[in-house]
Amino acid sequence: MWHNTGGVLFNAGHFLSIGSLLIAFLIAFLVVVARIHKRTGGLPTPRRILAVLFPRSVFLHGSAKIDYWIFLINQGVLFWMTVTVLLSPALVSELVLGLANWIGLEGGNVETGLAGRVFYSAMLVLLWDFGASWAHYLKHRVPILWELHKVHHSAEVMTPVTAMRRHPIEAVFGSLVSAVVMGTGIAVWVFAFGQSPMPFTIFGTLAGIWVWRMAGYNLRHTHVWISYGDFWNRVFISPAQHQVHHSKSPEHFDTNFGHIFSFWDTLFGTLYLPQKDERVEFGIEDRDMEQFRSLWGVYITPVVKIWRRFCKKPSQNGQVPAE
Repeated sequence: MWHNTGGVLFNAGHFLSIGSLLIAFLIAFLVVVARIHKRTGGLPTPRRILAVLFPRSVFLHGSAKIDYWIFLINQGVLFWMTVTVLLSPALVSELVLGLANWIGLEGGNVETGLAGRVFYSAMLVLLWDFGASWAHYLKHRVPILWELHKVHHSAEVMTPVTAMRRHPIEAVFGSLVSAVVMGTGIAVWVFAFGQSPMPFTIFGTLAGIWVWRMAGYNLRHTHVWISYGDFWNRVFISPAQHQVHHSKSPEHFDTNFGHIFSFWDTLFGTLYLPQKDERVEFGIEDRDMEQFRSLWGVYITPVVKIWRRFCKKPSQNGQVPAE
C-alpha cells in the first residue's frame, strides 16, 4: 500500500506527483495574492495566504478524510484489481488489425517521418481525452454506471486527492473505454501507414497529457476558482468548469465532462460556461449523501444498488424502477 502511494507522489508522470502539486500550489498562490491585493490594495501575510489555500474546514473535513482513505486503499489493497483485468490500447489495436487481416483488407506502407510522429502524438492525446470524456459522459447517463460514479460526486469538499475518489469498478470501466478508443485509433493508423511511430512522451506519459497535468490540472479538485474566460473555456476545461461539474445546483447537472478539451462537451451538448465567481456547493442529492460518508458506504453501497436494479422486476412499461 505505502509503496504504491509513494510511487504516485514520486512518479513524475502522474498528475499527483510532487512536481505537479507544487506547480498547482504556485499558480493558486499567485491567484490568491493577486485577488487579495486587488480587493484590499495591500499584500496579504503568509498566514493569510495559507489560511485561504489550506483552510482547515476543507482539508480536515470528514469528506476529505474519506478521500485520503480511499486513496490509500485503492492504491494498495485494490491496486491489483484495477491494473490486471484491463485491455490495453496495444491489445485492442492487435485485435482490430487481426480482424482486418482476417477479412482480407490490405493496409498501406507509408514513411511518415517527423511530421507523422508529431501528428501521431497529437492524435493519441485527442483519442485519450475523447475516450476519458466519453466514458465520463456514460457514467452520468447510464444508471448503473452513475451508481458507481456517485462515489466521486459525493465529495462535499475537494482537494487534489479527490481525483482519486473512485470506486475501483468505475476505474476499470474508464480504462476499458480509453483502451478501446485509443487501440482502435492506433489500428487505423497502422493500417493506413503500415507502422506506428514512437509518440513523444515525458516521464513515460504522452507529452501533451503531461504538459496539461503540469499546467494546474490539480486545481480542478480544489476550492480555488480559476476560469479561463468564455473563449478559452470553449477550448480547454478550466478548474472552474470542473468545479461547476461537481455542483449540486440543478442548472449545473451533467455538464463539462471533458478532461483536457471542452469541445467534446460542445459535441455532447453539455458545455457550461461559468459566470464570474459562481458560488458552488459540492455533492449529490441530500437523500444519497449519508450513504457515502463512510468507507463501507463508498465501496459497498454502489454494488448493493446495482444488484437491486438487476433483481427488480420491470414495470408495465418495461422500465426498471429507479432507486
